[in-house]
Amino acid sequence: MRISNSMLSRNLLLNLQAAQGRLDKLQNQMSTGQKINRPSDDPVGTENSLRFKSSISYVNQLKANAKEGIAYMDTTDDTLGEMTSMIQRAKELAIHAMNTSTVNDEDRQKIAIEIDQIREHVIELANTKVGTKYIFGGTANVEPFPKGATDWQGSDDTKKFQVGGDLSIEVSVNGHDLFGAGWEYVETTPATDPPTYEYKETGASGIAMFDTLAQLSKALKESNINGVDDGTGTTEDGVQVLLTKLELQADHISDVRAQLGARQNRMDSVYNQLDSTAANLGDSLANVLYADIAETLVDFKTQDSVYQAALSVGTKIIQPSLADFLR
Repeated sequence: MRISNSMLSRNLLLNLQAAQGRLDKLQNQMSTGQKINRPSDDPVGTENSLRFKSSISYVNQLKANAKEGIAYMDTTDDTLGEMTSMIQRAKELAIHAMNTSTVNDEDRQKIAIEIDQIREHVIELANTKVGTKYIFGGTANVEPFPKGATDWQGSDDTKKFQVGGDLSIEVSVNGHDLFGAGWEYVETTPATDPPTYEYKETGASGIAMFDTLAQLSKALKESNINGVDDGTGTTEDGVQVLLTKLELQADHISDVRAQLGARQNRMDSVYNQLDSTAANLGDSLANVLYADIAETLVDFKTQDSVYQAALSVGTKIIQPSLADFLR
């Protein structure tokens, strides 16, 4: 088979165009930093990169949920800590007021004023918000105990944040139970002095925590230490009994806080796991999508040398034709 100059020229042109295409591809990789600039560069890699991007986006959303949940629970824990301090202060004042040898009626009036302030502050804590969300209001985004209210306005359920495909973690505390809406102190050993109580939900009216502080203020103002008959045959609780009830309140807050702490630890672990997963997916995406600039530069230099060599060889293998001599 005779090889004509036109065949040589055509093959040379095809090879040069292929070399130019490889140079163009490598140049694009160096300028963009990506191995894949169009789907045809690597169809399988394109599919994998899209899958990794989708997974990263999903994990980042879960991370955002977990981070928001951590902030929500941190605020709740701080609020419970402040509430514990307030109840502890009320207990200290009650103990001090029971000292009849050094505290007179006027002193108890002053102590009652501080108890009233503690109650108001506890109510403010009950209405604490994170952003626009009331942390003790449940899923009902309303003020749990607005000014002048006598009943709990929040819902008795809790908020949950999704932090996994099938994983949702409670981030809030049931304010209905925390503050004792529908709870009361049930005497377990009424014969003792003072009697002992079990603090539990019974469906009673009122809000136990607020009511107990109000009753303590009233008892102090009346210097009612051991209980007095209210005129109907019912004994009004004195400071001594109300102190016992405050201790039950403090224990209840501690229990709620311990449960919250366990969920906080779990949320922290989930967040760290999601952070690690996102980093691993990012590495996998980088391996598929992003170019190794040093390696790409070496490849570019190699292809450029091949291209220059092809040009040089092309001028030698295409022999002069009769037309060249006729010019």
